[in-house]
Amino acid sequence: MDYQLHGFIIGSEIHFDILNQRLYRLPSRHADKSIVFITIGLNKTMLELFLYLMKHARERAVSKDELIQKVWEDNDLSCSSQRLWQVLSNLTKKLELLGLPADFISHSKQTGYRITDNTIRPVYYKENELTN
Repeated sequence: MDYQLHGFIIGSEIHFDILNQRLYRLPSRHADKSIVFITIGLNKTMLELFLYLMKHARERAVSKDELIQKVWEDNDLSCSSQRLWQVLSNLTKKLELLGLPADFISHSKQTGYRITDNTIRPVYYKENELTN
């Protein structure tokens, strides 16, 4: 039976659900007092960019050229440095709404982009579990 990547858990409260194109935060602390649920939707380009970074930029830096190739050009989209910056800026703002730090995705001109959080865990499911 094959396992498929379903998403990622960041820390203990933030979930990245690839299938539903969402990030959500479900606080685990003080749940007996109140529940605050935050969800953020991602458009296709932002989803592809964040997914690529989560898969590849946790262990190494990813260059601007690599992102343009893998996220835009491999999906038959045109991109520029300005467009990449714009999508990353909007993504960073959404991540901050969930409580992640502004430098969750760090950037260095010499090395590229990198995910700075080391509490990320991938979540897998058996291929037939979500289809039945």
